[in-house]
Amino acid sequence: MDRESYQLVKEEIKRSADIVDLVGNFVQLRKAGRNYVGLCPFHSEKEPSFTVNRERQMFHCFGCKKGGDIFAFWMAYHHCSFPEAVKDLAERYHVPLPEKPLSAEEKRKRALREAILAVNEKAARYFHGNLMDSPGAEGARNYLHNRGIPVEVIRQFKLGYAFDQWEGLVGYLERGKVDRKIAESAGLIILGKKGRYYDRFRGRVIFPIFDLSGRVVGFGGRVLDEGHPKYLNTPETQVFQKGSVLYGLNASYPEIRKTRKALIVEGYMDFLALWIAGIRNIGATLGTALTPSHVRRLKGYASEIVLVFDSDEAGREAALRGLPVFLNEGVQGKAVLLPPGHDPDTFVKAEGPERFLELVEGAPSLLDFYMNQRLSDNRATVEEKVSVLKELLPCLYEVKDPTLRAGYVRRVSEAVGIKESVVWEELDRFRKKDGGQIQGRLRNKASEESAAKRYNRDLHILNLLIHHPETRAQLAECEWQPLLTDATIGTVIEAFLDKYKREGQFEPQDLVEELEDERARNEYREALLLPSFYSASSARVAVEEIKNKIREIKITSSIRDARRRGDMEELNALLKLRAKLHQGLMQ
Repeated sequence: MDRESYQLVKEEIKRSADIVDLVGNFVQLRKAGRNYVGLCPFHSEKEPSFTVNRERQMFHCFGCKKGGDIFAFWMAYHHCSFPEAVKDLAERYHVPLPEKPLSAEEKRKRALREAILAVNEKAARYFHGNLMDSPGAEGARNYLHNRGIPVEVIRQFKLGYAFDQWEGLVGYLERGKVDRKIAESAGLIILGKKGRYYDRFRGRVIFPIFDLSGRVVGFGGRVLDEGHPKYLNTPETQVFQKGSVLYGLNASYPEIRKTRKALIVEGYMDFLALWIAGIRNIGATLGTALTPSHVRRLKGYASEIVLVFDSDEAGREAALRGLPVFLNEGVQGKAVLLPPGHDPDTFVKAEGPERFLELVEGAPSLLDFYMNQRLSDNRATVEEKVSVLKELLPCLYEVKDPTLRAGYVRRVSEAVGIKESVVWEELDRFRKKDGGQIQGRLRNKASEESAAKRYNRDLHILNLLIHHPETRAQLAECEWQPLLTDATIGTVIEAFLDKYKREGQFEPQDLVEELEDERARNEYREALLLPSFYSASSARVAVEEIKNKIREIKITSSIRDARRRGDMEELNALLKLRAKLHQGLMQ
């Protein structure tokens, strides 16, 4: 479609959508004056800097600087392109979407992504049909029946079965005229050494993996016997990244939002067992530890995440890996270790869901869990205590908040019986091995100081332009450039006034997309989210003060020139003029 039609579609979507409602589906927001704030889903933080404004229909994070309109949020949160975001939101808000001409590369990527999703849907139907209808899947049906998985749950989560054949899916897709290269890109089939394709999943119960929109992005497969590997997942593709997807989250996130607590288990069957037992605020990792990406996604719904482990050694290792992730994401992490020989599936069947939830309620923090496991018998030797300390040093180092780190150092010192000063010395030795992160923090600090220095007249002029349209004409006539100390803010003000001169009064948020420089867009979004610094009357006074400051700068410059030339008559006249200005006698 042409540019004008495309813009009309965008505007129709914006009119149909409310950014607070949309973002609120994925981030827990609370009202804060004119804005809504929450923990940013795009970077680590413990204090909310992620801000959404209904009036401007925009979001901005004051920490990582991500921001924009509903399309920018959808792209960042769902890892999709702009055309895909427009398409998704148009469908969500029932806005007809004419086709937009795409570049050749955009067309290629979009076509591949859509083709992968389409072939995944076909494969899911194939696997599910096998399980439900084929005599050859009797063993798989018996396996699921013996594991306590009822038919309604099989249908809800579209479980399936891959025949123990080399070319079962290959043949099905060929009959459906699916390009084998697409199926290979989806990770469903593999090209062998002899140039023939064969099925990746063979002789396995299949668990389709859905994104939050309910689209099949990948698959997990479990063997029916003791074969290896027990579980096999789709490899990384354009639509599937294992470290950012949790199994079942598309079904469970409403309950997680409601309870503000997420229980994380280690596999598909554990998830389904808890789901069947009526415990619905759950998700399952796909053979990986919980990643920062997982936690950032979950913290939009949950203030507490409980990891459920089913083995001592694996539990300790997972707690140690997870500790800095949780601390730096500002989310309370806890851990439940089930009794020996149990996983969530066997435990809820043997003890019942009530007993399982009792363990969850009494779950210790990840740090306490780890140290309780390592030092449980109170007879730990000095060598064992030193070993625990060395294992914890990388975790303590990765904690970004110095106050929080100090608290954990004290806790570790008390637990291992080593003086706090010694723990700090060991941590300092560890720190000295990596100067790069320290330099990065120093650069960040310098950047913050620079920002603080310009939080004066630069931002005040922009604030007047945004919130007080009656001042724009006067400010447009001023030679305001000598007043500014920040070139980026100057660029924004110049663009604002240029647009005003071309179009007259306009909505300030309309300028965002016209700013080509990314830093300028970031600075402008932050300015848009700030309240007015002035009342109507004080805004008029502020404009006069700006005019007077401009006069003063001009007079001071002329005084320097007169002194340099030795023109005493002009110098005296200029000094008198400046004195009048300071006395408020000039208009």
